[in-house]
Parts: sequence; C-alpha cells; structure tokens
Amino acid sequence: MIGTPTTIRFLNVLGYRVPEAKALPLDYGRWIEVDGEKLRLERAEHVMGAAQVFVETKDGSSIVYTGDFKTPGKGTPILSGDVLVIEATYGHPNMRRPFKEQVKQEFLDRVNDALALGPVRVFGYHGKLQEAMSMLRKAGVEAPFVVGGKVAEFTRVAMEEGLEPGTVLTEDVPDSFEVIKTGWYVRFSHFNEFRKRTNRHTNFLLSGWEFHTPVKKTDRNSYIVALSDHADFEDLVEYVSASRPNLVVTDGSRSKYAKDLANYIRRNLGIRAVPMPI
Repeated sequence: MIGTPTTIRFLNVLGYRVPEAKALPLDYGRWIEVDGEKLRLERAEHVMGAAQVFVETKDGSSIVYTGDFKTPGKGTPILSGDVLVIEATYGHPNMRRPFKEQVKQEFLDRVNDALALGPVRVFGYHGKLQEAMSMLRKAGVEAPFVVGGKVAEFTRVAMEEGLEPGTVLTEDVPDSFEVIKTGWYVRFSHFNEFRKRTNRHTNFLLSGWEFHTPVKKTDRNSYIVALSDHADFEDLVEYVSASRPNLVVTDGSRSKYAKDLANYIRRNLGIRAVPMPI
C-alpha cells in the first residue's frame, strides 16, 4: 500500500493494520516506479496526509487521481494529465456553498459566545476535528481541549505530525477532571456521538451536507456548521476546467452524484466525461 507517512499512521490508529512489509510511505513529490510505471503523490487539502496521485504509464500517457480535496488552486494544486479521475462527493449542481468563505468566522464567533456561557462540544469525523482544533487555536480560543477514545489517539498522531492545538487533555486523566469542573473547555467527539448530545454543552456538528447557511440551529443548544473537507460543486468544476484533461472519470465508488457531474462536464466544458463504476 502506497500512502503518505501520515496517512499510513492514521490508518493504523483507526484499526486498518497495514503490515510493515506491505506499506510504502511516500513523501509528496517523490517519484517511484511500479511495474514500469512512474508515480508520485502531491498535496491535497483535505485531512492531514491527504494526497493526489500522478501516474506516468508505460506508453507515456498520464493519469491524475484527485482523491478527496477542497480549495483547488490554493491548498490543493491543480494537476494536468491525459486522464483525470476526480472525486464527486458533492457532484450535483445544487451542492454549492456560496457562503463557504464565511463559515470559519461564524463558527469561531459562535464558539466564543458559547464559551462565555458554559462548555462547548464539537462533533465531527477524524481529521475534520483536528482541523477545527487548529482553526480555533489560531483564532485565539484559549479554553482547554478535551478528547477521548479514538479521537484522542488520532489527535496524538496528528500532533506528532505537526498539528499545534495547544493544551489537549484526555478525558481519563486527573487534570481533565478539574478542567471539566470549571465548565470552561471544548470537548471534541466523533460525529456519531451527536445523537447522544446533552444540554450541558453548546453542541456543534461539523457537516459538509449543509448548503443553505453557514450555521444552522437544530435545537436549543445545538448547531450544524457547514464546514466541509470536500470540494463543493463549483470547486469540482473549477478543477476540471483548469486541468483540461482529454478524459474525466468521475468517481462513483462513494458518491451517487458522479453521473450528474460527468453530464455537466460534457455539456458545459466540452470535455469527454464518464462516471465509474456505472
């Protein structure tokens, strides 16, 4: 298995044990040869360690696989090849976030307001939680962070890989007991725990499936924040338009919108596009 060193470490934390003999950690920009074909990884802004793949085949053609990404041309470099395989998580034309530049600030403002009243709990998937930690710290949020379980393990590896979230306490140590008593802290929990939320905290669920407003109130103490680690529809089209491949393959293995994206690319960009698998 080929992946960035960070990705391989995260896979092990999440229980996907990759035997050392079958793992090939590969740094960004470094070429390797596999069965006569050349391959390198390039950065993708998604979670720590995410990568795009660029392949040069034996016959001289080139293939780009974006993997999951966001912010094309900024955090994610736009690669050009003969064939572009692109993610399609938000591949439907209705899946646009015209407010995406406002999301971070609104989230930060809500968290600061909530901390003035009591503890905060942030729910999200691994990788996105650590992004939120970094975001809050950079914005000046000083409250201690509390984590537990797999979130604690994932955060520990992320910190060893360069994440700087300041004070992070695991929920089973004495220091965290004292912090929790004060009521001034931010606890980070997995997305699936949101259904078990209580009114003790102000709750924030980080979800890319909100397309109408940056922050949506769901009950007296809970909000959905439209913070996504995936490109929205406009970002997907921007990547394809700038890359200008001969063929686009929209990745339908994890999205039901691959066909919608392929149809749009054919009709509006004039580039051959097919969804796979069909």
